[in-house]
Amino acid sequence: MKAEDIIDSSVPYVTTSYTCSRTLSLMDTFKVSYLPVIEDDLYIGIISEDEIYDKEMFEEPLSDFGVMRSPYVQSNQHVLDVLAVATHFSVPIVPVVNEDRKYIGAITMQNLLDAVAKMANVHSKGAVLVLEMGVHDYSMSEIARIVESENAKIISSYVTEYEDSTRIDVTLVVNMTEISPVVKSLERYGYKVNSFFSGSNKLDDFYRERYEQLMNYMKI
Repeated sequence: MKAEDIIDSSVPYVTTSYTCSRTLSLMDTFKVSYLPVIEDDLYIGIISEDEIYDKEMFEEPLSDFGVMRSPYVQSNQHVLDVLAVATHFSVPIVPVVNEDRKYIGAITMQNLLDAVAKMANVHSKGAVLVLEMGVHDYSMSEIARIVESENAKIISSYVTEYEDSTRIDVTLVVNMTEISPVVKSLERYGYKVNSFFSGSNKLDDFYRERYEQLMNYMKI
């Protein structure tokens, strides 16, 4: 899935000729705190209402505002690249440009989260397991072999690394709701199963917690 596939056409933009007060008015109308800024169809950067209030610039045009942050992705970049940019810059929208830096549109966090959820099969029936291990002990082929020996399939997975540590968490989504045989088999091979979730209510709680963690991290 590419960035161009999840652009939200309802996100407005402003040009450098807009005054700051007009920009604030547009933010209020659309209930957003950030807007992309363009000039002659080229992407310049993004502006936030906090930045405008901090500088106390209201009747001046955005062209007088100075250097703006300019997070963006190109239209053919992967959805996970969008997530990386959003978290790095802690912004609620990610502008999308073409190879000539012409503005195409913007991706909202809701669109991004929906896309990541779709990729991760979070709405599929099954269970989630979280394994803890050292980075040098990680072998997805071996983990998959163990899981499949219990007639289950891994339908998505991701690895969480920890700063200044060789520890990683490996999160698996499998297509089996009765997960006890898989857990026992993994433990028999020496894997530490930190937690597992099965059943719609527990899975909803698991994904809700991850959603809230992402939102807190991005300070939206």
